[in-house]
Amino acid sequence: MLRFLKKMLRGKDLFQNWSIPIGADYQRIDNNDSLQFINKDESRILYFSILTIKNNHLISTNTIANREPTITQSENGWDFKGVKERGNEVLVCVFSFTNESDETWIKNLFTRVTYIGE
Repeated sequence: MLRFLKKMLRGKDLFQNWSIPIGADYQRIDNNDSLQFINKDESRILYFSILTIKNNHLISTNTIANREPTITQSENGWDFKGVKERGNEVLVCVFSFTNESDETWIKNLFTRVTYIGE
């Protein structure tokens, strides 16, 4: 079943509806169902995943997306967690960073991520 899903998703960019403004100086890792970007010194690791909600009246994108992003201290620095919602898609963003001074950059990145789909 997992192979079938991977085959079905191959060639389809799940993130085509989202503008994620990450510079070319980041290594991009495409996991078919998620994206990761890592800077050269690995002090910033940016993770994106999409949840698509279809035909489920028990879960609403508004229930998921109406939460403010959070920043918590972790073993290796800080973790930023936030979601953006548009239509039936919820973009999950988890950014790990080791330098406290990167907090403003991380928040600005989250603000600049936008939905560009129809």
